[in-house]
Amino acid sequence: MGETLKTVQELIDESPVVDITEMYEQWRGALAGLLAKVESRFELTQDPSTNGMEVESELGDGIHGKIACFAGPEIDWLVYSWVADPKRGFANLHLTISPGAQVDIPLFGMAFANFGIRPWAYIDVLPRRNIAVDTAYYEKYYASGNEHWLDVRRSNPRMDWFTSPSAYVRGIISPIPFLYSGPYEQATTDLMISEAHTMLDRWLGWWDTDASVPEAERDEFGRFTEDLRRTAAQMDPANSVAERLFGSETSDLLVARIWGEGRTLPYAGR
Repeated sequence: MGETLKTVQELIDESPVVDITEMYEQWRGALAGLLAKVESRFELTQDPSTNGMEVESELGDGIHGKIACFAGPEIDWLVYSWVADPKRGFANLHLTISPGAQVDIPLFGMAFANFGIRPWAYIDVLPRRNIAVDTAYYEKYYASGNEHWLDVRRSNPRMDWFTSPSAYVRGIISPIPFLYSGPYEQATTDLMISEAHTMLDRWLGWWDTDASVPEAERDEFGRFTEDLRRTAAQMDPANSVAERLFGSETSDLLVARIWGEGRTLPYAGR
């Protein structure tokens, strides 16, 4: 197993143009399937702040994409988004889910992306408590997935572990993420999609456990979760790609909508 230690912009600048339409269409289908799993479990409503935030076109006609954000009684904020120009080898697709303040279940987040000749995926569950000292939280949500993380790492020598040059990114990822790039082939696409379903299914299963937050703590816990979501969105190294594509004003608006600035739906659990 190798390692990738480059910025997103470096990956784009150093890679030839490759048509990834077939892989992109599989990713789009997988993203829709993942969202369908969540929608079958939770009541969700699209927030008006993201109405109309889409640019649709035929494949090959340039950049197209969509951002749709949802909230509900149990889910504080869900982001379903993509932006792509697959004929030119670019795609970036996201599903991120912030539970309400009434539970301490970690945030679910995933991205499928292609910035050149090696597709990339990040799939994770971000802690909402300090796992360095809260060992019960660590055991429940992270130790339970450690063996699977080791199995994936041992069983996929063709994949490259992705180490972000950003110290912030390295500091907030969990101990058990799927964070790899791989060769442009069907086996890579299949692995990434399979791992996204595995992580989401594990995350959905936690809703059947006792994860309640005491009512007196929920306001503070909810504010922390929103702060985490906002900071992670603002510090995302891939924002430089959006700025290059759309300009700083539009890029800043996209980031703001992703973390929930301008929302009108109520917060969950507060």
